Amino acid sequence: MVFILVHSFAIMGLCPGVFSQVPVSPDGGLKKVVSPVDKRFSGVFRAKVGPSVASYREALGKLVPFSEKKGGFKLSPAVIRRIGIKIETSCAPGLQVSPALVDALLLFLKDRGYRENQVFLADQDLHNLKMAGFAKGGSAPQTYRGYRMFCSADKGFFDPDWFHDSAMPPSPHDRSRFFLRFPLKREKRLEEERKSYLPALLFLGDVHWINLAVAMDSVNMGINGSATNLSLGSIDNYQRFLEKPTLGPAATAEILAIPEIWQKRVFSIVDLSKFQFAGGHSFDAEFVGREPVLLFGENPFSVDFFALQTLTEARTKRGLKPRKPEDVLIFRYAQELGLGDAKDAKLIDLP
Repeated sequence: MVFILVHSFAIMGLCPGVFSQVPVSPDGGLKKVVSPVDKRFSGVFRAKVGPSVASYREALGKLVPFSEKKGGFKLSPAVIRRIGIKIETSCAPGLQVSPALVDALLLFLKDRGYRENQVFLADQDLHNLKMAGFAKGGSAPQTYRGYRMFCSADKGFFDPDWFHDSAMPPSPHDRSRFFLRFPLKREKRLEEERKSYLPALLFLGDVHWINLAVAMDSVNMGINGSATNLSLGSIDNYQRFLEKPTLGPAATAEILAIPEIWQKRVFSIVDLSKFQFAGGHSFDAEFVGREPVLLFGENPFSVDFFALQTLTEARTKRGLKPRKPEDVLIFRYAQELGLGDAKDAKLIDLP
């Protein structure tokens, strides 16, 4: 079971064989790491990509082997038995993970020997999956090109023993939902209001995760990208964190710092062929930019670090205030929790 108190209290990771506590420093930072400092190569690789599935497939054929040579996970069924692919569709159809990227990755995994029952897709909301074109009409369960696709409505997406615990009040929507579920049980409502259930489907058992994200500017988060996609974009009541400039970034880092989640990452990709450099958390076509490249790395914070540079360049060209990495708290909290220092990551362009 995972039990985590958000930034203004302490962080606790409770699971078999693991116990750690991180007190809060006077300036609001996190004093000690909650999981071992990552020793693996933290570089980010960049490759050009076109709009076709074939172009994405060619880019993956460069990025994955290069990562493996640098010490990354070997993508083989003998090494990683099952793979869950977390996709981003929260602002679909305006801004979402490209189906061409998803199709190319599925083809790549098939070429590596993965069968359809060894790979699945996942995102939080079924409606968004339908808007993005990945899901069809009707309810869960769903499939995409023969691969099982999961959402929060599916049994097993969340696990009652795995949750992020915060004393921060829930959103009005969630509070109403709890009242409808437990109208005569006030204590139960108060207990559930504290919990944000984690996407256990993506990290328990023999599953490792791949993270496909887009980049979107965020006033409170700095960047809504690969780190948020696998954290706030996966929990059941993420709304209560999105508008919190301190607690939102803290929750992002804390969730990813859970050893069972962090150690199951394979790689993260941010597709910059379409990104939004202002006006996030909702889609705004006025601020859409395009750069036909993929950013690929094992560390989602490092990937977001370089994606932020692209957003900042676009903001500067439009006369908007740039987002400085030192002001983006997810990078600071990730470093304090032992998840690497994003500014030390190297960007490598692949031909």
